[in-house]
Amino acid sequence: MMMRRAARNTFFLSVSQIIARLIGFFYFIFMARVLGVEVFGVYNFTLAFIYNFIPVAGLGVARLVLRDISRKRQKTNFYFPRLLPLCFFTSFGAYFLALLLGLILGQSLRQIFYLAILGLFLIPNNLTYLIVSFRNAREKMGYTAIVNIVTPILIALFGIVFVLMKLPLSFILFAHVLGGAVVSLLLLNRAQSWGLAWGWVIDKKFWRYVFSQSWIFALLLILAVFYLRLSVVLVGILKGAYFTGLYGSVFKFIEAIILVPQSLALALFPISSKLLVNNKKRLAMIYKKGLGVLFLFSLPFSLVIIFFSRPILRLAYGSEYLAAAPVFSLLGWALILFFVNVLPGNIILNSTKVKQFLPLAVLNLLLKLVFCLVLISRYSILGAGWAVIGGEMVGLVINNLFVWKILKE
Repeated sequence: MMMRRAARNTFFLSVSQIIARLIGFFYFIFMARVLGVEVFGVYNFTLAFIYNFIPVAGLGVARLVLRDISRKRQKTNFYFPRLLPLCFFTSFGAYFLALLLGLILGQSLRQIFYLAILGLFLIPNNLTYLIVSFRNAREKMGYTAIVNIVTPILIALFGIVFVLMKLPLSFILFAHVLGGAVVSLLLLNRAQSWGLAWGWVIDKKFWRYVFSQSWIFALLLILAVFYLRLSVVLVGILKGAYFTGLYGSVFKFIEAIILVPQSLALALFPISSKLLVNNKKRLAMIYKKGLGVLFLFSLPFSLVIIFFSRPILRLAYGSEYLAAAPVFSLLGWALILFFVNVLPGNIILNSTKVKQFLPLAVLNLLLKLVFCLVLISRYSILGAGWAVIGGEMVGLVINNLFVWKILKE
């Protein structure tokens, strides 16, 4: 029964991610063609920069809900009205932190303006995933699947309308905010029918508990998101908008595809939480099978990218993006590593030893940073691809050594 629910949730989440990424992908192609390489580079840099702050806004609260409510469902209406105001406070904090970092990094006033517009997306997005986290904890992930699909549809619709109206880039970025706001308002309207008690409870004692538990989830997720998009951001800083447009166009494929194995990881998270406490032997068996499935599942995606990078780019973006074909093929190899690296987080985040993993996560990020700084400076976007592979190889070793240490105890 447990594995049947996991399989069902994996199916719904995977299908929704595929549909969502197809929508986002075609919208991305549309923007790449309409905006041109350089303006598209600015658009892509702004997205990569702000999306790094999504886990900062969330502060790991959704993951805490997933862990705690999956074990003690009766606490739902104690948690929700207390987490709702916290959600808004942390969203605004992340928003201002993003703008501050942009200023520290010496970005132009125009770029800060773009960051300020897109950064508003953090608020409705954080609210949306707080609400659906309570459904996920009950292993009812259908609404997460719906959110995955509806959000990019609305963003694309608003964005296309703004493009057809010949409005500037600032309006195209604001399409993300509008799409996210509509979804969060719809979910708020449904929350009471799910048994989520409305309220605005300022409970500092409970918030201290939340922070004491969730800060490690937040920090690890922040590191993971920065880690994923580090190569895109550094190409933008070191090489400029044109090369960001090239590299970002192919890395978008990778970001889209890896959401499929992440669906399996999310579906297995509540099960991992329970089995880590009750049956580590069974959890180890599920983990091994999961790694094998993810490896085999990665091969078709990887091989298509490795051998058909040029036709894909020509069809998707046009001939002006063909200069990115070599790094696209290289990232096809990295895709296998991305697939198998999504699963260890389930066990690490549910373990009482999760805080001990933090130095290893920081080490992995710093190594990838060094790889990026050295290789991008010398080999441009091809160096960025090699930096991604190097970081994933190091991560594969670190993650699995830590996981098996947990499972053997």
